[in-house]
Amino acid sequence: MTAPASLTRSRRVLLGTFGVVAVLAAGEVAGRAGLVQRAYLPPSSEVVERAVRLAGDPLFLDGVGATLGVWAYGLLLGCAVAVPLGVLFGSVPKVDAAARAVVEFLRPIPSVALIPLVALLLGTGGRMQVTVIAYACVWPVLFNTVYGLGDVDPVAKDSLRAFGFGRLQVLWRVVLPATAPFVAAGVRISAAVALILAVASEILSGFGEGLGTFIAQAAQIPDGTTDVLAGTLWAGVLGLTVNALLGTAERRLMPWARAR
Repeated sequence: MTAPASLTRSRRVLLGTFGVVAVLAAGEVAGRAGLVQRAYLPPSSEVVERAVRLAGDPLFLDGVGATLGVWAYGLLLGCAVAVPLGVLFGSVPKVDAAARAVVEFLRPIPSVALIPLVALLLGTGGRMQVTVIAYACVWPVLFNTVYGLGDVDPVAKDSLRAFGFGRLQVLWRVVLPATAPFVAAGVRISAAVALILAVASEILSGFGEGLGTFIAQAAQIPDGTTDVLAGTLWAGVLGLTVNALLGTAERRLMPWARAR
């Protein structure tokens, strides 16, 4: 979701905070009024309190660190594969045409559906998680890179060539700066997908360490709903934080994209 350009950043933050408070208030009222059984939906205050107390639990924080570790490795590996492939496909039409059928066959395969197969091949540890995450992260970055290359101003490229600049200089001075915002957008999408898969793969395995493992184990015990929701809240906060950090880095490293 993209906020309207007319809204200032502070106003967007204010409206976003209002939305979060409204959801928490609705959960609090539903829990306190008995509209939903507490076994299924505890009041929001209890969930938030439990999430805050988990911040002081070293074992839980180790699990969060493990989740972030596989998330980062998988995201970096996916980007390292996707960006060069995207530049190749976007720069060489014959290669793009030759690979298009294979790409369109692989892209719709749900990454979660690959977890059992990859687990059989690599086991249920970190290697499986990183492989599945990297596979899912390839597609947004790959296609955004290809689209970015197609959006480069041909006049700018022709102008540099007219002044005697070679292909590599045109790539470095015009093509890559123009494509970078598209790549950054793909990375932000992939970062969210990577976090989803990191937690989901841990939930499906049900053992080891990680935020998803905490959620899965909490779901197996009586009155564990509060822990499940607190772990889910942590996952949401991590996703929000990652997106904010990547957005800030994008604005600072690529100011020309904002002006454009």
